[in-house]
Amino acid sequence: MKALSILGVGLFMLTSAAVGARLLLLWRRTRRLPELLLTIALWCISVLGFALGVTARLCAAGAGAPGPIVIAALCAEYVGCGALVVFAWRVFHPSESWAKGLAGVLLALMLAALLAEIGSGQFMHYADAGLISGPIVPLGLAARGLGPTWLAYECFRYHAMLRRRLELGLAELSVVHRVALWGTATLSASTGYAISVVHRAVFGTGLEAHAWALGSVSLLAFVSAIGVALAFFPPPFYRRWVGEK
Repeated sequence: MKALSILGVGLFMLTSAAVGARLLLLWRRTRRLPELLLTIALWCISVLGFALGVTARLCAAGAGAPGPIVIAALCAEYVGCGALVVFAWRVFHPSESWAKGLAGVLLALMLAALLAEIGSGQFMHYADAGLISGPIVPLGLAARGLGPTWLAYECFRYHAMLRRRLELGLAELSVVHRVALWGTATLSASTGYAISVVHRAVFGTGLEAHAWALGSVSLLAFVSAIGVALAFFPPPFYRRWVGEK
C-alpha cells in the first residue's frame, strides 16, 4: 500500500510540475490570467505543498523543528486552492456579481481557516502523529477543498453544455473531452479533501494511520494526475481512441 501511495503522489507531483511549467511558458506569451492561475494552483498544491509537507514529516521523524516548514506547506496549499476559486470565477462567470461575491466569501473563509490553524497550533499535527484537538484541522481541510469542488462543478456543467453544442456542430470534440478530463481531475482532488476531512474528524489522525484512507487518496491522486496529463498532453493513441481529428 505504501508503494501505491508513493506512486500515486509521485505521479501527481510530476504531472502537475510538467503541466504547470508548460502553462507558465504559455502565460509568458499570452499574459492571460487563467494560465497564471492554473500555474499557481498546480505548483502550490501539488509541488510546493507536497514537497514541503514531506520535508516537515521527515524533520518531525528526526526530532527536528518543522514548524516553519509546515506553515509554508500549509500556506502554499491555501494559495493554490484560492487560485482555483479565482479561476472558477474569472473563467466561467467573469461578469456575474454573484460569482464575484461567492469567490470573495470562499477566499475569506480560507484566510480565516489558515489563521485559525496557525493560531491554534493544530497545524503541527500535519507533520507529527499526534491527535488533533477540536474541529480546526477538519474545517481547514474543508475550506481548502472548496476550490477544487467549485471548479469541478463548473467543469462538468460546462461539459454538459458543450455536448449539446457538439451535436449541433458548434463545439470541438477535443475541447469537450479535455473539459471532462479537467473536471475529473478536480473532482478527484475535492473527493480526496472530503476523505481527509472525514478521517480527521472521526479518527483525529492523518491518513497514514489507516491503509484504506491513504490508499483511497493515493488512488484519487493517480486519477487526478492521469486526468491532468491527458487534458494537457494527450498522446496520439488517446486522440484516436476518442475520435479526435
